[in-house]
Amino acid sequence: MIKLIDDIDLLDRLSEKEPYFGSLFTAAAVSFFDDPELLSIWIELDEKGRAHSFLNASSDSIMLFSPYGLPGTEMVMFATNLISGGSIKNIECDENCFGVLKNLFDFDNEDAVQMVQKNRIDTQKNAFEVHYFENFDDAWEVTKTLFADEADSVKDFWKLKIVRGVLKNQSTLLTLHDKVAVSTACIRGRTKNAGAITSVVTLPEHRHRGYASYLTALCSNMLVDEGREAWLVPANTDVRKMYEKLGFTAVKKYHYLYNIKEKEDIK
Repeated sequence: MIKLIDDIDLLDRLSEKEPYFGSLFTAAAVSFFDDPELLSIWIELDEKGRAHSFLNASSDSIMLFSPYGLPGTEMVMFATNLISGGSIKNIECDENCFGVLKNLFDFDNEDAVQMVQKNRIDTQKNAFEVHYFENFDDAWEVTKTLFADEADSVKDFWKLKIVRGVLKNQSTLLTLHDKVAVSTACIRGRTKNAGAITSVVTLPEHRHRGYASYLTALCSNMLVDEGREAWLVPANTDVRKMYEKLGFTAVKKYHYLYNIKEKEDIK
């Protein structure tokens, strides 16, 4: 059976296998649990009523994970209908879901890595001026560089999910200032044992000054001090090297799919 999530604890099974994505799913579920029109997390239950596969959908992307075996027929049909609509630009998925999707769709694939930090990172105390949850407009001016031409269309929803996440103790937003806001980082979600660090970005003209490393270290230490592992996904090889210098270790892979099209012989 597949259903819209109605119990946050159902995500515990995802979190134990996929700490990074479990944290993101949990953040989305907690933020929008009281607003079903914005809630977009679907759970497939097995014959014992346990969560088996998980789907989080936005207007143009899907996260699809089935860490306990192949996704069931209902989840495959549900995901296929979403993808076939033509608006889905990318999919993040595990190996089980990848094996199913490659039989139904043509796409380009990149193997992406998840990294973890379990220990505190040494930092110079108060090395930079950092603001915690103060001015979302300042943070947005930095973060919007991630969205390029789509920035205007996602601004309101970005602010909504971050505000709700902060108010519900799921998210933490940091902004580093050098006269103006120049760098940001976010703890997007938290589970019992892990947290996901996302949106680490510095304005191009202010890079290579240690800002991103410092904010990442602050976020990581915050999670470790809470008794959680800090998880993140590097955007590219250069960023991965930065995280490795901070002590993060690459431990898990997942698939990033794009240029998605239905196979001609299945249409």
